[in-house]
Amino acid sequence: MTWYNQRRVLFTFILLVFTVACKDQPSEAETAQTPPKYVSFVNPFIGTEGNGTKHFIGNVHPGAVRPWGMVAVSPQSFDFSKVQLPTGFRYEEDRIFGFSNVNFSGVGCPATGSVPFKFLSSDPSGDYLGSRFSRQVATPGYYSVHLEDEDITVHTTATKRSTLLKLELPKGKSRVYVDLMAQQGHIKGGEIAQHNVSSVSGYQLEGNFCGSANRSSVYFHAKFNKDADSTYLKFENKTDPRFEQHLEDKPSGIVYLFNNAAPTELLVKVGISYVSIKNAMDNLAKEQEGFDFEKIKKEAQEEWEIELGKIEVTTTSEDHKYVFYTALYHSLLMPTTYSDHNGEYLKMGSTEVGKTNGTRYSGFSLWDTYRTTHPLLTLAYPEKQTEFVRNMLDIYDESGWLPKWSIFNFEPYLMVGDPSPIVIGDAYVKGLRDFDLEKAYEAVTKNADVETDNLNRRGLKEYKALGYISMDGEFSDVENFQWNNGIVWGAVSNTMEFNLSDYNIAQLAKGMGHAEDQKKYLDRSKSFMAFYNDDTGLLQPKNKDGSWYEPFDPAQELWDRMNFGLRGGPGFVEGSAYQYLFSIPQGIDTLKQQMGEDRFLEKLDLIFSEGHFDMTNEPGFGFPFFYNLTKEKHWKTAHVVHDLINTHFTNTPNGLPGNDDAGAMSSWVVFAMMGLYPHTPGNPEYFVTTPMLDEVEIRLDPKFYEGESIRIKRRGPSNGAISSIRLNGEAIDFRVGHSALTDKESELIIETEATPASK
Repeated sequence: MTWYNQRRVLFTFILLVFTVACKDQPSEAETAQTPPKYVSFVNPFIGTEGNGTKHFIGNVHPGAVRPWGMVAVSPQSFDFSKVQLPTGFRYEEDRIFGFSNVNFSGVGCPATGSVPFKFLSSDPSGDYLGSRFSRQVATPGYYSVHLEDEDITVHTTATKRSTLLKLELPKGKSRVYVDLMAQQGHIKGGEIAQHNVSSVSGYQLEGNFCGSANRSSVYFHAKFNKDADSTYLKFENKTDPRFEQHLEDKPSGIVYLFNNAAPTELLVKVGISYVSIKNAMDNLAKEQEGFDFEKIKKEAQEEWEIELGKIEVTTTSEDHKYVFYTALYHSLLMPTTYSDHNGEYLKMGSTEVGKTNGTRYSGFSLWDTYRTTHPLLTLAYPEKQTEFVRNMLDIYDESGWLPKWSIFNFEPYLMVGDPSPIVIGDAYVKGLRDFDLEKAYEAVTKNADVETDNLNRRGLKEYKALGYISMDGEFSDVENFQWNNGIVWGAVSNTMEFNLSDYNIAQLAKGMGHAEDQKKYLDRSKSFMAFYNDDTGLLQPKNKDGSWYEPFDPAQELWDRMNFGLRGGPGFVEGSAYQYLFSIPQGIDTLKQQMGEDRFLEKLDLIFSEGHFDMTNEPGFGFPFFYNLTKEKHWKTAHVVHDLINTHFTNTPNGLPGNDDAGAMSSWVVFAMMGLYPHTPGNPEYFVTTPMLDEVEIRLDPKFYEGESIRIKRRGPSNGAISSIRLNGEAIDFRVGHSALTDKESELIIETEATPASK
């Protein structure tokens, strides 16, 4: 029986016993013993195993972490002194090499895996081959495993900025090896700066994320609850000619030796900071007074229970409940906390120490998350979303530009488009206004109009002049593309992304009374139509003189001219012309009008029926929901959405179809299972379709919304055709406004017939 089936049976048994024993009103003491209602349905192993598809794995980790926490202590199933990977753990591997204390979730390039510990009974000299393992358990805020070859059991938990590991050691010699050469990113090494028999401090190097020039240090301070019998340093730092770290004379690791007369327990706690060792020590002291593992584990579980409990679902399918709550869990892992307990952090683009009264975050993967994760936060976690928008404006203050894919104190300008205005605009139109609106407007219009040194909008000069970015213009030298040189990867894709950003700037302009700007940016938001070829019914790249780029294969996903292996057909980013056809939600009505409804539906069907749709590629996230714009909306939207979920998102380790992209794909699952989809950032509206779940309750934040909750109920089979949609008793037509859901207590009822009449 697999671990999650064991948990399922155990949870059901406990719940049954508890229900029978508590027929009367439970006492306060009895209530405290209630099994966690939401945490129990999170399976952190979902997405940790390769699934055989072209994008392979979710790049998530099963480690102990708090919501949006700085640290995440997770196992490493590779020898990272020799390789680098975007994730430290893969379920299908049969050995564990160590445990790192800082891990991102669902990113596409190697990063973090920082401050690795190895727990050994053998001497760590020579090549360590890892340990076979068993009895693996993971729940939110807790991970444990038994290392069979070492006969050591490891339990882990975490606070926001520190971790706590409890080791069950066998009789005889045991070793704790802090190995700074085993970080999973490109840059290996660091320095053991100070140590004694019960503590160690230092820093680990970090950088080269997705080939960018970022360089950072992850500082740490670790304490043991008992003295080691002896210690010795390891010197394995090497200078990589790419990075020039020059640490050969600095110790890269330390080994603590414990001589155990009998099986014993050892606790290790680790504080992390991106500012200094002193701050790492302070973070540890402020967040953990002693070595109380059960207390920290319980507090972690309680924090997750609160956050996951913002949405309550009812379903007869236990697997659907696991898939839903695990997706919600993955949606709340990034961005990660960056500032220390005292408010200090490194300012963007410098080594200057800043200070915040709130929390500074890092890891804004905005091209990925603007479509689903940020709209989910706006709806169910508006205070957090507001905090993230303020963070983005603080980054603008420090660097002169809004973030694109900020990591620590560096902006690598990864991916394409200009996503910050989309995130800000969507929050604004949905009523989140507790940030500096004038500064936000200044920042988004600077992104949109200033050409000099603007890596947020590579190709902006041509976009402004022609309305589109060409395949043969000033920015088209794709063989020499780098993140920081202004060359354009994906002329069509960038144009479409800029269009959506301009649409959102227009919404801000409208709300703030800038009528001329509103018209200017709204007009710009429609320029994607310059690519529409009526002969093919597709968006086709163009040359500077207005001629079509040839050869043109709308199914092409790889272009051999692109530098360092970036995916996408000519003119497109990580996709084909088919996979981008409808990726202009703000202009979808314009495109449909030009095509005509029959051709629109035909193209939409073709994308799904001929295998062009890519569930792992964000530009296509809205495609299944665009059936709501067709005559087949009563059944086909739900038919396609449910089929995608059942095919790609399962309660198994290979239950993600590809990289989770900082929670973007998981947030899509949350919306899709609820029967809502935020189809156009900047338009405060949701498409409605048949929920997979029987009932959903979204508990609204009273500081932001007047309504107490949104209740969504399906009446009829999930595979049936929709016969009616009613909001608070009034019939609505397959879409609903954000304010209609949040301004008062709302009940959305979707009624379905037994058989889809249109099939």
